[in-house]
Amino acid sequence: MLEITLAQTPEEKEEIFKLRYQIYVEELGWFENCPNYEPNHQQKKVEDPLDLYANLFMALDHNELVGTIRCNYTKNLDSENLDIDYYTKLYQMEKVGDAHPLCTSITGRFMVQSNFRRNGIGLRIMQALYKQQLLDGIKFDFVDAEAYLVPFFEKLGYQTIDKIDYQMYESSVLMVLDIPNIKHHEQVK
Repeated sequence: MLEITLAQTPEEKEEIFKLRYQIYVEELGWFENCPNYEPNHQQKKVEDPLDLYANLFMALDHNELVGTIRCNYTKNLDSENLDIDYYTKLYQMEKVGDAHPLCTSITGRFMVQSNFRRNGIGLRIMQALYKQQLLDGIKFDFVDAEAYLVPFFEKLGYQTIDKIDYQMYESSVLMVLDIPNIKHHEQVK
């Protein structure tokens, strides 16, 4: 039985960081430190400063973590410890006008274990995220997607803005979801 929930405890968050390592480092071979993540090879986990202020979703299949996603509400980011201007420029958040920063979010670290892919878990994770964003008054969600994931995000209602200026990802595409748009709401029900 699949359950999607928010990570609440330090132990649940550690489980997520270890799943990231499993997928990013062991599966995809991303061994190098990058500007937005540094794999901890001793503890076999990947976490970064955005995790401190994030909603971390867990997809559990019979209590086994099989997928996750992270969502940061821009209004909750700590300007003393993070360069919020960097994220605003990177994600071109000024394009949504007055909705930023109070009603915008950044979504990332979306992943599903390889043996659980292509069976709807990714969609279920996105539905849980979307429902939480609606409840919390978020109007625009920004995501940087690998090129092969763009069709998946487009089916959910995300629209391409531009290529994203990441040195580490050559094929990353910047996308935005207009959350209150009823057309998009119908697509993810």
